[in-house]
Amino acid sequence: MKLPIYLLAASVMALGLIAAACESESSGQTTESAPASAPAGTTGKLSANDASRAELAAAFEAAGIGNAAKWAREVEEYRPYSVDDTDFNKLRGELAKYNPGPGVADSIVALLELP
Repeated sequence: MKLPIYLLAASVMALGLIAAACESESSGQTTESAPASAPAGTTGKLSANDASRAELAAAFEAAGIGNAAKWAREVEEYRPYSVDDTDFNKLRGELAKYNPGPGVADSIVALLELP
């Protein structure tokens, strides 16, 4: 039985979209926009407690951190962070559960500030 050409074309297009989405997910790429520039007088870091997930992911991606969206989700999940935890020990412990590559936790923390 022959399929109509439009069904065949639609199937091929759907498979292409699925493959592209899977490749983007596995490479850690996101389509979120870059964060707005930091206000004058600030460190240029993002608030670990207040930055949106999209802002975190964009900053992580811009810094070359793979799976930026995943790490942004984890930073957001374990909020709030105590202002007394200036080394982000709580966050580092939570990230360690996911076996990040060498330097990944340090790279993430380097982009964050409290409050």
